[in-house]
Amino acid sequence: MGEKKASICIAFLSGVIVGGITALLLAPASGEEVRQKIKDELEEVKEKIKEETQVLKSKAEELSEKAKEIVEEKKSVLQEAVEKGKEVIKEKKEELSSRFLKKEEEM
Repeated sequence: MGEKKASICIAFLSGVIVGGITALLLAPASGEEVRQKIKDELEEVKEKIKEETQVLKSKAEELSEKAKEIVEEKKSVLQEAVEKGKEVIKEKKEELSSRFLKKEEEM
């Protein structure tokens, strides 16, 4: 989903650039005016790209933090499960040892 949004943003910005330059080139103006307008348009596009980059970077950092939290949570749950498993194994081992000793005593 994130890649789709990024692709849409890139396509949008590309369209803005191409459309802006085309409009400037087709408009009746002197060469100097056209060059200045193109320069101004490119500066605006650069600013928009910087803003979008910051937004995407911020979202990526948020997702990274959420992922770390989830991993830590699952790690904790897994450690608890392993400890429970160890306890159960220890109890069963003691139970089996106890049974084995009783059988030996009966013999």
